[in-house]
Amino acid sequence: MDFTAFSTRSKYTAQINAGYSARLDSAGLSTNPHMVWVDTQDELEPRKVQPLDDKALAWQHGWRLADKDQKGGAR
Repeated sequence: MDFTAFSTRSKYTAQINAGYSARLDSAGLSTNPHMVWVDTQDELEPRKVQPLDDKALAWQHGWRLADKDQKGGAR
């Protein structure tokens, strides 16, 4: 997904902003509300994450932007 494209950023603004805000509030990546967890039969790995959908990727992108900004990284 190309988050440098304006159309993508505008389509997923709410998710990007929510991820950004979550990171500033010290929430971890695993708090992404768009991630889908499934139970497994494996004792060592009782739950797995389904492949991320577009909203989950947008939320994660916002989280990573905030992380980069807080650490003083260039965009």
